[in-house]
Amino acid sequence: MKLHIGIDDTDSPEGMCTTYLGALLYREISKIAEPLDLPKLIRLNPNVPYKTRGNGAVAMSFDAKEEDIPKIKNLVLGIVKELSDFSHQNTNPGVVFIEGDVPEKLERFAYQAIWEHLDITDAENIAEELNAEIHKFRLGRGIIGALAAIGHPLKVFTYELLAYRTREFWGTVRKVNKESVFAVDHLTYPFTYDNVDLSKGSVLITPHGKDPVLVGIRGIDKNKVMWAFENIIFEEPIDFFQIYKTNQNTDDHLRFKKIGELKPLESAIVRGKVIKKYWEKGRHVFFEICDESGTLRVAAFEPTKGFRKYVRMLIEGDEIIAAGGVKEFNGVLTLNLEKFYPIKLAEKITYEKPKCPKCKGTMKSKGEYLKCKKCGYKMKKVLIPKRIPRDLKRKIYEVPPDARKHLSRPLVLPTAEDKILDVLKLKK
Repeated sequence: MKLHIGIDDTDSPEGMCTTYLGALLYREISKIAEPLDLPKLIRLNPNVPYKTRGNGAVAMSFDAKEEDIPKIKNLVLGIVKELSDFSHQNTNPGVVFIEGDVPEKLERFAYQAIWEHLDITDAENIAEELNAEIHKFRLGRGIIGALAAIGHPLKVFTYELLAYRTREFWGTVRKVNKESVFAVDHLTYPFTYDNVDLSKGSVLITPHGKDPVLVGIRGIDKNKVMWAFENIIFEEPIDFFQIYKTNQNTDDHLRFKKIGELKPLESAIVRGKVIKKYWEKGRHVFFEICDESGTLRVAAFEPTKGFRKYVRMLIEGDEIIAAGGVKEFNGVLTLNLEKFYPIKLAEKITYEKPKCPKCKGTMKSKGEYLKCKKCGYKMKKVLIPKRIPRDLKRKIYEVPPDARKHLSRPLVLPTAEDKILDVLKLKK
């Protein structure tokens, strides 16, 4: 009998991690039943306000004997109850069990949970319709992600190897040899990626919170991910590790929309014309675009660092495709820019004084006339238009790795059609 298990919202900003709890359960249940695949780590809507870190839910599927299913369910519920961080008021775990095949309708729900802002009632309704067994702890908001994790088909996926710390090290500085991470990245990139930020010389595989994760190594080749893990030098003990199949870095969250269709707490790709060039406030860079349905403020926030340089190159009249999350910022609907693609660049013109027609000297403005500094020749004032070359290229510009959301697809990945290019019906 197939048994599908989904779990979400067991962690908090102060500790625990749903992947840790999921990895423990996967190990224990595998002693009782046959795993049908690696466990899944499904990243959901990155814009919801009550997420912890990456808004990730986990799911796993087993071929279990019918008489073992009650034992497995009790094991899952017991560990969720024991390990969830109930010290935080926003921790509201949910567990879902589905027996047999996963209903097709649950796939549609999974994408809704990535694209939209769902509530607990939405999850309860679909669970009742599909005869899914749900268990709510406190508010039980986690049933949304638990159902979505089971339903996500992972037609396009990446891998993440998560290594966990022994309990006595939780909450302390992570001890991973920096030089070994850079050496491994050099040998495995791009089959593993976002291990380091070369421009800053920083390591990206180690989180900073109090959760049990020591490192997370992402990649498109499971064997390369494993090799990278085996060749990094760890300066503290590792409790255990788990490889997840995941929708991370697939741009799952992006859909093409008209500006007038946008709502807060969703993500989108829009196509529009720049109608107001950039301005800055508190190191954030803003500009405005429009299409036939409305206008939109776009922001490259301070953490995107060097990416803002390219945003500053945009001028009025440029036509672009922009992708990112939609939020209210200071009361204004704003696209938090993840990447953009210049479709058509406006001409940038400057006007210069001509050279002296007699001696080729420099002309100086004198009211309505120009006068040569060298020979004194005077002429009526005229200015010559000159086109300034634009430095922006017809390519996708993306934020740096340490500012990238879990779902955003790095340009280095060959595993998925880039949705920005799909809008243009272009081939990579």
